[in-house]
Amino acid sequence: MLAQTFKSFLLFDIARGMALTLRYFFRPKVTINYPYEKGPLSPRFRGEHALRRYPMGEERCIS
Repeated sequence: MLAQTFKSFLLFDIARGMALTLRYFFRPKVTINYPYEKGPLSPRFRGEHALRRYPMGEERCIS
């Protein structure tokens, strides 16, 4: 009796897991092919890396 109940719960859990897998399988992919495709950037993004200098040649602190 206990073994039969355990088997039925196990099959139910496997079926539920497979349904979840199939649901995610048919969704659109969210990954991008990075070097060739760029993700959207915020207009406020200021990611420029540059060493700023004063006209005299000294380095400026821009942090």
